Amino acid sequence: MKTKPKNNLRVASIGCLTIKTGSAALTFLNGALLARTLGTTWFSYYVIAFSTVTVLAIPATLGIPTLITRYVSKYVVHEDSSAIKGLLRSANYFVFFSTVVILIFATLSYFVWWRKYEADFVETVAYSFLLLPVIGFSAIRCAALRGLKQIILSEFPDTLFRNLLLAVFLLVWICADWALTPQLAMLFHIIAAGMGFLLGYVFLHRSLLAGLKSTTPVYHNKEWLKETIPFSITSGIQVIKSKAMVFFLAGFGSPDAVAIYDVALRGAALVSFVLDGLNVAISPYLSSAFEKKDNKRLQQILKKTTRITLVSSFAVVFVFALAGTTLIHYIFGPEYATSYIPLLILCVGHLIN
Repeated sequence: MKTKPKNNLRVASIGCLTIKTGSAALTFLNGALLARTLGTTWFSYYVIAFSTVTVLAIPATLGIPTLITRYVSKYVVHEDSSAIKGLLRSANYFVFFSTVVILIFATLSYFVWWRKYEADFVETVAYSFLLLPVIGFSAIRCAALRGLKQIILSEFPDTLFRNLLLAVFLLVWICADWALTPQLAMLFHIIAAGMGFLLGYVFLHRSLLAGLKSTTPVYHNKEWLKETIPFSITSGIQVIKSKAMVFFLAGFGSPDAVAIYDVALRGAALVSFVLDGLNVAISPYLSSAFEKKDNKRLQQILKKTTRITLVSSFAVVFVFALAGTTLIHYIFGPEYATSYIPLLILCVGHLIN
């Protein structure tokens, strides 16, 4: 099995951190642009719609991306290209059929639930469902590249590139002084995500798929399904935990509360972007070291990662603690000033994590 040259751990970590840093900055910028332009109510519609499709992606992917990263790393060690092809095929089939089923139920739910809400909100949620297949198939592509240790190529399309495109769309629209609605903002997000997926597919095709054309796939579906269960539970809990407050505030609070909380969440995300970046960079190396039973290598990777994460996270928390109110006022607008206390609470939580 022939693949492109792999990034070593240091290059992968630096490259991934660079991408995560740029992506975090652009995500923060996009949030500020949307919050200022849409206002609290319309911004909350956008946030709820995006949170909804993010949660729906849990049953659509069922922990498969983590499984792919682990098993592709394993199969590369054993030079088992047939199993890699079989794994990717099975994953794509599952995501396709699960997405179709979810979209059918989502459409049916409109007639018994969604249509009683305001038209702008319902349309924004409906548009967000178009993101579901893009999220699912992009996750497979990204996970496969991570398994090949092509960390930089795996992260660039869905993070930095997508957020850059969205920022360009928003800035052009705002500078042209055209009216921005939550539906239009969601369409911009869908276009940016779709273009990111296409770029990622090109990367995966050059790194792996082109070399698997003549390979006969081998399937270990029972083994993969068994291993998927703990991955789906873990990833599902993480996503639901991160989005639960949005739905709680939407159901028992107000749209303004959702918007204010999301501003705090976007600021707190800057605390853990180093952790997220390093987790992505080290995951295939941990898998390979575990497969080779190299416990010394495992310990070295984890020790260095923990130290770097703690220092960088503390620095961000310190800045927000001193100047959080001022930053929120000038970046997002005075109507979001009350997000300072939630921001501090979330920052401390990320730091402890």
